[in-house]
Amino acid sequence: MDASVPIFRQVLEPLGLDVAPAGECGFEELAAAYRVRLEPGEGPVLIRGMTTMAECRAALLAAKKLNCGGPWVSWVCDEDSRSPTRVDMLAALFVCEGMGAEAFGVECPEEAAGEVLGGLASYARVPLFQMRGKKPVPWPYKPVTRDPDAIPCATVTDPCFIRRTIDVGEELECGPDLLEDIIAAEDDPVGAVKIAIQCQDDVDIFAQHQYAVRKALCLWSDVPELLEGALRVYQGRAFYDGTGEIGQAELDRLSELYGLIIL
Repeated sequence: MDASVPIFRQVLEPLGLDVAPAGECGFEELAAAYRVRLEPGEGPVLIRGMTTMAECRAALLAAKKLNCGGPWVSWVCDEDSRSPTRVDMLAALFVCEGMGAEAFGVECPEEAAGEVLGGLASYARVPLFQMRGKKPVPWPYKPVTRDPDAIPCATVTDPCFIRRTIDVGEELECGPDLLEDIIAAEDDPVGAVKIAIQCQDDVDIFAQHQYAVRKALCLWSDVPELLEGALRVYQGRAFYDGTGEIGQAELDRLSELYGLIIL
């Protein structure tokens, strides 16, 4: 798969900000900081040099909000395909694809580029590229046949896969014991952690403890606004198991905007 490199009319680079616990910036503040750096309707956009999920997602949402088209996104990584904040490039790819990136690239040691991009090529659904200086260089590859039942999700740092028959186990409530409950759920044999979002306080509590989730995450709510709030703050790619009462049109909107997987 290959793609011609467009002439980028706008470029976004890292602001050096992050959300808790790694930083002190709120996600809405971060998203707003990227929005003011873009001219509405002026695309395409190159989002370059990302190292954290929070900044990458904030930049992608800013580009969508201002109708700047599907951006190209590059991440900085080492020869082990990890960013300086230990985000696996496959997880970054899954998040960026889900949120509408037109292409995904890496900035890594030249001798490691082939191996890093080759590892991504087995899963990528968008064109791949390598950054050489400030120039994106397409990385040609042949798409491979993928298992349609292996659905890509991502935690804050790592890729994970689910199937439509996945057992999500019991819902966790966003109370004072959420962190302990998440840690305990990691030892459960089920394949995912399911967290219920039932009020605005739940969104805030979930945001504080999301980094403890190491399995695929199922977010559940009957209220579209609350589910969207949780999806905005989750720095990974979550799924929805279809057991709530949110309408299909609303779910489709959340899927298009945040990469939500709908089972």
